[in-house]
This record gives sequence, structure tokens and C-alpha cells, in this order.
Amino acid sequence: MTSLLFRIGFFAAVFIYIAFQATWSSATRCKHEVPPVSSVITRVAVYPKRRFLRQLSPSSLRIHVHYDESVRLLSDFDEIKTNVLNVAVQFWQSALRLRFHSTISKLLLDRSCLGGLTKLRTLNQQLLTFCVNGCHDVTKCGPLAIPEEHLSRCRYIKNGSHMLSGNQGHGLKDTDFILYIGSLPTARCHTGKVLGYAAHCQLASQTDRPIAGYINFCPNTLGSRVSDRVRSLFVTKHELLHALGFSSSLFAMYRDHQNRPLTPRDPTTQLPALGLAKIGSHAVYQWSDKVVRVVERRWMSAYGNHTKLAHIVVTPTVLQVARKFFDCPTLDGVELEDQDEVGVFLTHWEKRLLENELMTATYTNSYRVSPITLAMMEDTGWYLANYTMSHDFSWGGGLGCSFAMASCLEYMLEQRQMGRQINPFCQQIQPPLHRTEDTGVQVSCTPDGVSYGFCNLIHHPKPLPREYVYFVQGRQSFNTSFQEPELAGGFGTDRGKPLDTVGGKIALANYCPYYQEIEWERKWDEPTVNTHCHTLNNYKEPKNNFRLEQFTPKSICVQHSPHWRLRNNKQVFGSPVEGAGCYSFRCSIVEGGLVIELAGGIALPCVVPGSIVRVKACLKSQGLSIDGQLVCPECSLFCDPRECPLHTHNFSQLHSSLRKFTRAHTMSYLPRHYSLPTEAYSMNNNKTSPRPWDTAVNLVQPQEIVPDYCPSSTSTSSLIVIPQSLSFVILISVHLFSFFLLN
Repeated sequence: MTSLLFRIGFFAAVFIYIAFQATWSSATRCKHEVPPVSSVITRVAVYPKRRFLRQLSPSSLRIHVHYDESVRLLSDFDEIKTNVLNVAVQFWQSALRLRFHSTISKLLLDRSCLGGLTKLRTLNQQLLTFCVNGCHDVTKCGPLAIPEEHLSRCRYIKNGSHMLSGNQGHGLKDTDFILYIGSLPTARCHTGKVLGYAAHCQLASQTDRPIAGYINFCPNTLGSRVSDRVRSLFVTKHELLHALGFSSSLFAMYRDHQNRPLTPRDPTTQLPALGLAKIGSHAVYQWSDKVVRVVERRWMSAYGNHTKLAHIVVTPTVLQVARKFFDCPTLDGVELEDQDEVGVFLTHWEKRLLENELMTATYTNSYRVSPITLAMMEDTGWYLANYTMSHDFSWGGGLGCSFAMASCLEYMLEQRQMGRQINPFCQQIQPPLHRTEDTGVQVSCTPDGVSYGFCNLIHHPKPLPREYVYFVQGRQSFNTSFQEPELAGGFGTDRGKPLDTVGGKIALANYCPYYQEIEWERKWDEPTVNTHCHTLNNYKEPKNNFRLEQFTPKSICVQHSPHWRLRNNKQVFGSPVEGAGCYSFRCSIVEGGLVIELAGGIALPCVVPGSIVRVKACLKSQGLSIDGQLVCPECSLFCDPRECPLHTHNFSQLHSSLRKFTRAHTMSYLPRHYSLPTEAYSMNNNKTSPRPWDTAVNLVQPQEIVPDYCPSSTSTSSLIVIPQSLSFVILISVHLFSFFLLN
């Protein structure tokens, strides 16, 4: 029986499916500005002390930020400065320290030379750079003009003599790096949806450390809304690290921990001596194989084994940290991005290996800073890393050498043979639109446990390269004509015909399929919505909260068992989105350890990991009964072990504890795990001001959501109104959310 009620739920699911597919079509991608050799001023007179920073009192990297007038004119500049720019700068100041102290009292930058021609000369017992043809009137860092007070005098050569002209600026005290931030409408801002771009512009003498860099945010891309703030914070952190050293244009400048160049130097110029390497349209100094090496990898696909060239970082700290992280003692290096695209190739981590890491080439809401990135910054030779600043990065952790060095197909086959899950990859292809009325859109928790998405395995319009075909034609799904793809055996077509157009959506991940977060926009003037559990904008009105979700800074993703159902009288239909949801939690040994908190004050104890807990609730104004099941997570993942059960209870004990769970336990409350997310809400630290999520939680009234089925006498509605939380999807046909490019 297909009622109007059922059809509306189906069409809502279809609209969601279309919208999600649309957001996948162009990923938010970073195209790093690789500065050409001619635009970077090297050998600036900044000299290091010869003692290691470890032998001195600890001190943070000192970054001075200079705001160009173009960014100061933004209407919400003060809020953006406080909640985005300052937060990103403070993060890296805390995460990195200089390996060597500088001997200078004030930092002064050099002026740029006409024609870029320079010579080294000794002046006052210092080896300095002199311009051959004089200096430019204006010296720039990228597109941004450097103030005169930051510049030394012009040093040039005339008739063989050393000459000085112009005034010397005051310089900057207590500064190791100058960051210039602007918002100019440059030509680069008109090439695609570019949020901003960054690079270094001046390097120190004797260490080659970047001492100045810039970020130019394209106009109208910075915003003070919470959703804009999170994205802008990611962009600022990401781009600032490019300027500080994570760039293929600086690989040849890296040094060992004794300040010895890892790439041979020309004794005359003191610059790298291996020639130039072409990166896109720009030339950079060629690095040695002590930094990045090209190796051959065996790469398994549905068409057999291939040889794949990989560029791997082989510096010692990166190797040590990565081997421990992946649990692969024989790992020979960490792969850089291999997609041959300007600003992406070789200047980010490989997406397949470190999906939501800050320094991969695409943005995700749940980005993390991994210890591998901090190790990379240590191996520049310029910094010491504070590893306590690395986030709880989990993608690929402990998954072994096949994950870190082989194709995702080989890894998935190995996992299957050992009876394990293939996480973080997946093989659930989304069903055709005509099948979503039965199944809804199927989602699952992402590996980090703080968001959900759905497997981005799709049918591509064109065949994929043979080395990236991982699936073969499989068996028919039960009771349907829909074909489920199977993993290929790696030996041609012995297990089925290779599916040349089936693969993961993201090319940067070598078309390996994984559960991907989703983001969309409801209306032009409303904040974006996504599937990240900590994003407060995702709050749903109680009457439309079909999965009883709670989005708070301490929420987690919890899997559902199949068939989360909604009931209206005798009609039963599926939720438009099925498989997982976001919920807060508390820890209580008295209540059995981990307690999952749902909207409406409903709380369910999870005594046995992996067990199924029944969910019953009523959305009163809709006359809808919710009938679902949660899959209990492991208590020790979220709670102090002292608050978790000492032994595993059997299922009869579990059901007994649930029967004893009275309504007194389901009153509305605020979990004790709430804490202020300083990065997203650094301004809202006044104790007299309500926290943003307090209002959202208080809106979930027990009168609207009741922890039991709706009485049949009140379930008289024959029509569900399409909720506001879903109706926005219809607007997608008019205004699709536009992903922006990071640079």
C-alpha cells in the first residue's frame, strides 16, 4: 500500500539523494599557490644561534600578523579576526617552536630587485644580497604590498661598488615570521571557486626558513557565521602551514636537525644545486631523495597488478611517526598526493591514506591535525613540534602495511580474508532513485566517530583508468533487480566482469570508496547544514527530528540497526535517511556505563558493546511513532574506564537492565560532558552569556517528543507535512550549494 504519506517520505528521500549527489560533484579542493623561484627573496640576513632550542627555555613560534587595508574594510573584520585569524595563528604558535633562536633583535625584510638579478657581497662582516639593477619602488609578498617600516634599505651594486639607498624601517621586535593577510580581487580569485591562497615570500640566510608569507582571501568568501567560521578556520590553518614550510617549493630548502642542507648547495650562490623541477607552470628548486623519493608500488585492480609510481616523504621523523601510526615497521615513506593537478600534486598528503587530515587537498568538517604533519614540520629542520597539539586523528591508524603501501582493493581483500571490516573503505553503492522508497538513503558513521555520511561508491559517466577499477559485477541483491558490486580478485575477470564505471567519487583518493561527510545549504541566507555531530546549525526542530538526534560539541555518531521505521496509524514507512545519527552521551557506572542521550530527554544505557537497544518515541504534533534500534558503542571509547562495566554482561542481563530503566531516567538534562569549543566560539567565553547550544537543547521540549509510541487515538493524520529540515532540499534545484576551492 502506497499512501500519500508514504510517497511524501519517498520524495523527500529522493530530493535528499539528488542534493547529496550534487554536493559531491565538485569537492572543496586546495590548489596551493606554488611560488616561482623568481618571486621568492632568499638569503635575508636572519642568523641562527648555534644552540638547540631544547637547550634553552621553551618558546613558541612568534608570528606577527599584518592586516592589509583590503581585509580591514570587511564589515565583520573584527569578528573574523578574533574567531578565525587569531585562532589559527595561535594554534601554530603553540604547535611549533623554532629549532634555533634568531640572533637579531628586530626582523627586517629585504627589498625586491629589478629583474630579480642579485649578487652576494660581504658588508660589515655579513654576507648579504645586493641587487644588480636596483630595487623596486614597492616590494610585495604575493599580491600584498609590504609596508616600508618592515623593509631594510635598498642594497645595490653600482660600478662595482656597494651602494645603499632609501630609508630603513623600524623592523618588528619579537618576531620570527611575518604573515600578511589581505582580501584583494586578484585574477586568481576569478579562476574557479577560490576561497583564498597563500605562500611564503622571503627566506632566512643560513637556514632557508620562511620568515614572511601571505594569505589572500578572495572577497566575499570570509564570513562570521558559525558554518563559515569553521571553513574559514580550516582554510587559514591549512594555508598558513603551506607558508611556514609544507610546500613542494620548499622541499629543496629542508635541512637536517643539525641545520645541514638535505639537498646539495651551489657554493657560489648557496642555493640548491640540483637544477629546477617543473610544478605546473612554475619551476621550483629540485629536491634530493633524502626528502622525497619516487618509488614503484605494486597496485592491484580488477585488471590485475600494475606498477604505480609514488612520491613518498622519507625524512626520519616522518618515517618514525608514520611507522608507529600505521603499525607498519617496513613503511618506506608517506605518499604525497599523486593527482597531477597544479597546486595539488606533491604539496598535500595522499587523500587515500590520510582522508580528513588538515594537509590533504580537500576540506572536511571533521578535519584533524595528525602527528605525521607535525613530524613533517620537524623535518624541515626549522621547527620543533608540540605533539600534544595533534588531534585525535584516526584514519588508517593501526591498519598495517597493506593499507599504507598497497591499493585499497588489496587492503579490502586482505581484510575480508581475515574476517574483518574493510573500514575505512566501503562497498555499498547507493541504489538507484527508484529504490530509495524502500531503503532510504543509507548512511554510516565515519571512522572518527563524530559524523556520518554515505558510501561514495557511484557510477561514473565515463570509464575509470584501469588501475582504479576495483569492483566486478556481483550477485543480485535479495528481492531486487539491483546489482551489488563485489570486490575484484585482482586476476582479471575470473570472479566477474570488471565494472569500469564504478568507483569512489573522489579522484584524489584514487577512486577508493569511503563514507564521506555531506554538506548542503538550506537557503541563501541560512547557515549551511552538514552531517558533523558537533555542528550546532544541524539542530532539527523537535517535530521534524525523525531520528531523535542531538548536535552538541560533545555528540558522537551512533549506528542504527536496519529499518528505522516511522508509524502513522497502520501505515509504516522508512526514514528518508537511515543507518546512523548524532547523539550526546553521559557516563555512569550506576546506569551501566555509557548512556546514549536522544532528543526529548530519552536516555538509553549501553551495557554490552554491539548490542541492540530499542528506541520508542512519539512526535506528538505529527502523530508519528518512531520505532528504531541503536547499536551500542564501546563504553571505553568515550568514558573513563572506571565508569564502564568491569565485565561483559550477557544479553539477558542487558534486557533486564532495560526493563528496570524507568521513565525517571529519561528526564531532560544537559550532559556533563559539554565544554566550550574554543576554536569555534572563542568570543563567547563570558559566563553570563548563554552558550549557543544551550538554546538549541532547551528547545527540545518533552511535550513534543514523548518516550513511547503515540496513542492510536491521536494518530489521525493522513499526511505528513514535509518538514523544514527536508524542504530546503527542494530549493537545491534553484540554488545548489557551491563548494569553494582552497588554495
